[in-house]
Amino acid sequence: MNRGLILNLISNLAFFISGYAIHFFLGGFASPAAYGVVGTVITVLDIEYLFVSNGARQSLSRTLSAGRYDPRDLIVKTLAVQMGIVAVFVLIDVAGAPVFGRVLGDRSLDLYMRLAAFLVPANGLYVVMLGINDGLRRFGHSALLSTLYPLIKLGTIPLIMFVFPDRPVIGVEVGYCASMVLVIVLGMLMLAPHLIGLKREDGNGSRAPRIGWRQAAHGTLSFSLFFIMASLVLSADTLVVKANLPDGMAGFYTGAMNFGKTTYYLLQAFAVIILPVVSGLIGQGLRDEALGKARELVLLAVVFILPMAVSISATSTNLLSSFYSQQFAVAAPALSCLSLSSFFMGATVMLNMVLNAERDTRFSDVLSGISLPVVVVAFVLAARFGGITAVAGVSMASTFATMTVSYVQVRRRFGDVMSKTAWRAVGVNVVLWIVMAALGAVLPTRNFIVLVLVYALEYAAYLTLLVAMGILDLTQIRQFASGLGHSRGEDGVRRMPTVASSATNGAASGAAGIDGAAR
Repeated sequence: MNRGLILNLISNLAFFISGYAIHFFLGGFASPAAYGVVGTVITVLDIEYLFVSNGARQSLSRTLSAGRYDPRDLIVKTLAVQMGIVAVFVLIDVAGAPVFGRVLGDRSLDLYMRLAAFLVPANGLYVVMLGINDGLRRFGHSALLSTLYPLIKLGTIPLIMFVFPDRPVIGVEVGYCASMVLVIVLGMLMLAPHLIGLKREDGNGSRAPRIGWRQAAHGTLSFSLFFIMASLVLSADTLVVKANLPDGMAGFYTGAMNFGKTTYYLLQAFAVIILPVVSGLIGQGLRDEALGKARELVLLAVVFILPMAVSISATSTNLLSSFYSQQFAVAAPALSCLSLSSFFMGATVMLNMVLNAERDTRFSDVLSGISLPVVVVAFVLAARFGGITAVAGVSMASTFATMTVSYVQVRRRFGDVMSKTAWRAVGVNVVLWIVMAALGAVLPTRNFIVLVLVYALEYAAYLTLLVAMGILDLTQIRQFASGLGHSRGEDGVRRMPTVASSATNGAASGAAGIDGAAR
C-alpha cells in the first residue's frame, strides 16, 4: 500500500514542480491578459481531459491484471472506445472554436482552441499506455513515464522564449503536445516487447475469451462520472471568471488557482489507494480491517496534506507576491479560499471512494448530479455581484458541503473514518492557520526561495509537534517514507498489511487525477 502511495506522490510532485516553473515564467513573461488566455485554454483542456483521462487507464489496469480476457483484444477495444471519446472532443474544439471565443468574450480563442485539439488525442494515447503498464504490473515503468512527462514539459519555457516570444499561448500548446508525444514514443518502445509476448490463454491453458464492446465501453466510462463532477467544480470557476470579469482578473485568478489545486492533486494519490485496499478487504469479509485501513489513510492525509492547504491559505498574499509580483496580491483572498476548497474536494473524493468500495455508486451519482449545476449557477452569481473573492468563497463553501454530506454518509453506511487522533490533528491545523496568518506580516513578499525555506521549517516544526503530542511517531514516519508496507494503526499499534496482492497494488498505482492534466 505504501509503495503505491509513494510512487504516486513522487509523480505528482514532479508534476507540481514542472507546472509551477512554467507558471512562474508565464506570470512574469506574459501580460495578465495573455496569462488569463493560457489559463482559459488549460481549463477547457482539463475539462475535456476528465473524459479522456479518467476511465481507460483504470479499466485497463483492473481488467488486464485480472487476466479474464484476451489481453490484445482488450487493449484494442479499449483503445477504440478511447479514440471515439477523443474524436468527440476534437470535433468540439475545431468546430466549436468560434463559439468559445464568442461566449468567453475573446475572439483570439478561435485559433488557440483549434490548436488545442491536437493535445486531446495525445493525452488519450498517453493514458492508455499508462493503463497497459499498470495492467501488466510494470508499475516502475508507469511511474517513470508519469514523472518524465512533466520534466520534459519544462522545455516549453525555452520554446516560448526563443520561438514564440510574441505568442506565448501557442508556445504552451506546442510545448505540451510535443512533450506528450515524445513520452508516448518512448513508452511504446519500452512496452513493445511485452505486448508482442502477451499470452492469449487463461490460467487453464484455454484461449481467453474476447471482451464484449459493451463491457469495454462500460469499463472505460464507469470510472469517469464522479471525477468529472469533482474536477468541474474545481475548474468551472475559472471559466466563469473569464466570461464575466475583466481579462486582468482572469489572469490573477489563474495565478491563485495554480496554487489552490495543489492539495487536491496530492490527495488523488490517497484516493486511488483507498479504493482497492478497502474494496479488497471487504471482499474478504474483513470489514473491521477495512475500516481500520480507511482510518489510517485518512489520518495520513490529514497529517501530511492538510497543513499544506492551511499554510497556503494563511500566507496567500506572501505566496502570490513572491512567486509572481505585487499586483497578484489582489487575488490573495481568493487563494485563501481556493486552497481549502481543493482540500475539501480531495477529501470528498476519498470519502466517496470508500463508499464505492462496496460497489454501490448511487450516492456518488446523486451527489454529482446535484452538485455541478448548483455550483455553476452559484459561481455565475458570485462573479457578477462579488468578484473573484466571492467566486472562491462559493467554491470553498460548496466543497465543504460535499465533504460534510459525504462524511455523514460514510459514517452511516461504513463507519467513522475520522479517529480521535485525526480530529486532534485537525485541531493542530486550526492553530497552525492562526499562527501562520499572524506571521504573514513579517514573512517575505519578494523572495520566493526564502518563503519556501520558511514553509519547510514550519512543516518540520509542525511534524515535531505532532510527534510530541503522540499523534505521530518517528517509526510511522520512517515506514511511510520507505514504503515498506508495514503500518501502524491510529493508536500506534503495528499492523501487518492484509492486502498485498499484485492486483491490489496495480489498482493502487493507477492514478485518477493528474497524469493527463494540462496544467
